Amino acid sequence: MEDVKIKLTISWLFIAISMTANTILYFTVPGIIDEVMTGKIVGMQTIPELILVMAIAYFWIPLVLALLSVTLKDKINYWINIIFGTFYAVFVLFELIMNITTVAYPYVILLDSSVIIVAIMIVWYSWKRKNQLIN
Repeated sequence: MEDVKIKLTISWLFIAISMTANTILYFTVPGIIDEVMTGKIVGMQTIPELILVMAIAYFWIPLVLALLSVTLKDKINYWINIIFGTFYAVFVLFELIMNITTVAYPYVILLDSSVIIVAIMIVWYSWKRKNQLIN
């Protein structure tokens, strides 16, 4: 049981770090710093609410889920991981598709694909463990 919780925690930390690396590498693309200086991110106006949503979705939630994966009781733990793992797999897949159809930076393809695979692994570990608890 603890083995699965450790796998989930490390997986969420992987997602948080990958999404952080993706964001940092984005700023190395020529012209992006100039765009940010004008108050835009990916063509959207940078307002405090947008930055807050990005901070929550890209960094805070995966880090909180890493912590919760080792602290929550089993039943709720595995359901939360199934729900959020599915959400992140779909969310990052959508982001990857958007990036590929506009500008396909190799680092984005690598990092987003990795996050999708790890999110699917989170769902798999949780689903498998949840079913073991029932039987």
